[in-house]
Amino acid sequence: MPEPTIITKQVIEQVFDDSAISYDRVGPSIFTQFGNRLVERMPLVPGARVLDVATGKGAVLLPIAHRVGPQGHVIGIDLSRTILKEAEYAVRAGGITNVELHKMDAEHLEFPDQAFDFVSCAFALFLFPNMNAALGEMYRVCKPGGYVSLSVFGKPPPMFSPGLQILIQQFMTYGIEAQMPQPLAYTPQEIDAVLNQSGFHPVETNIETNDIVYANLEDVWGFLLTLPIRAPIMGLNEETRARFKDEYLAKLTPALRPDGLHMALGVVYALAKR
Repeated sequence: MPEPTIITKQVIEQVFDDSAISYDRVGPSIFTQFGNRLVERMPLVPGARVLDVATGKGAVLLPIAHRVGPQGHVIGIDLSRTILKEAEYAVRAGGITNVELHKMDAEHLEFPDQAFDFVSCAFALFLFPNMNAALGEMYRVCKPGGYVSLSVFGKPPPMFSPGLQILIQQFMTYGIEAQMPQPLAYTPQEIDAVLNQSGFHPVETNIETNDIVYANLEDVWGFLLTLPIRAPIMGLNEETRARFKDEYLAKLTPALRPDGLHMALGVVYALAKR
């Protein structure tokens, strides 16, 4: 029986270092799509100073940089140096000049108090071992009257249904256990409470339900390998991993439609005032 995989900061850093090139490029680019929607909900103004926490390849950082204009300034931080290089390529390709990127831990932000007008963080709360510490740091570096804007996977419906539910069953069959730092999905009420506890008030939350379509099952598999659950899957030996993949995709096959595999995904957006 395999040992449980504890998804630590070191594991997360390694996962995103290893998957940086294919991250958000396999299947529908959901992080880019929902990153734009998060930014649309932010009351950004030209000249604003913004921090994007767990910036990844810049799904939120890039549209923010355009919104605040050349007089504004955006700093993106992430644990993964490799994925930051991908963000840097995107910044250069877009001719963007008002961005900085730094390798940094969200629980220990290396910025002075009240340094930013806005702080954003997309789909990363569940990756922070000490989520309250990370939110406390976001509060500390946000100016009074400023905003923190978050997105998280929402419930209901069950996230990435039916793919995730079948994957969990497959993990159980193989005796695989992955212990995530935090719950994967939240209701709007839960996010409201978490932000209130960290000192943010008022908090405005919205949830939307999306139909995500993967054109084929290989895209589904490739997408999984860009997420933290990559770690326990890659911990299998090559033969076992190949069998695991074949069995998992076979279980998904009955759910295929002519245009691909549809998965339901809720997204909660929160805008909280400091």
